[in-house]
Amino acid sequence: MYKISLSILLIILSHSIVLADFPIKDTEKGEHLRYIIHYGIIRGGKASLKIRTEKVSGKDLYHATLTGKTVGLFNNLYKVKDTYESYIDPETLLPVKAIRDIQEGSYKRYTEIVFDRKKNEVNSTRSGIHKVPVGIHDILSAFYFARVNYFNSKLKVGEVVKIQTHFSDELFLLQFRFMGYETINSKIGDIKCYKFIPIVATGRAFKDEDDMTIWVSADANRIPVRVQFDLFIGSLRCDLINFSDFSYDSLLDND
Repeated sequence: MYKISLSILLIILSHSIVLADFPIKDTEKGEHLRYIIHYGIIRGGKASLKIRTEKVSGKDLYHATLTGKTVGLFNNLYKVKDTYESYIDPETLLPVKAIRDIQEGSYKRYTEIVFDRKKNEVNSTRSGIHKVPVGIHDILSAFYFARVNYFNSKLKVGEVVKIQTHFSDELFLLQFRFMGYETINSKIGDIKCYKFIPIVATGRAFKDEDDMTIWVSADANRIPVRVQFDLFIGSLRCDLINFSDFSYDSLLDND
């Protein structure tokens, strides 16, 4: 059961991590968020998000790379190393290309998705061409889009943010319910946060729809500070431990 839950954590972490405040301040170094994953008091994994501007076919795009992997004892029990990439058009905030490269135990899968906005299609290296709704996102671009358009002081408690994405060769409706504000005591200080509960599918890992919680800093950066999962086997938590090219003072709760 732990094998299943850790895989789910790393996958859903990609759903929950938000790209940092744009425009990117240093186009060469970009921006970098680092997280640790705990199962109880045991450190079981780590994750990181890197973002920078890259020129692709003569056009500047935002390139986000999210990685998550097991460490220590859990790496010996069940090795997980997942990578998600998204190339985002800075003008429309829509993805141009997405990559999913996952290794979980003996299971491996690599998929590239190219988005055709004129035809409203995606072309997958694994499953071919699919018709999709207008303005479809991948997982990483969806959360950045939400950050820009929805994660702000206009949010009302109980409001649900919905964004249609294409994930794992199928349509996936990403949903977040805003629960209000909460101050999180983190390794970098007390941070005032938006509190969201993603609506997740119940089944073999989650008992209830609200068994996952995300705290996003309620400042200009709007970065995920903590992600917590309440599973059948217990709780897993992912915490921000380090960041670069952000204003430290803007993150801390000074109220």
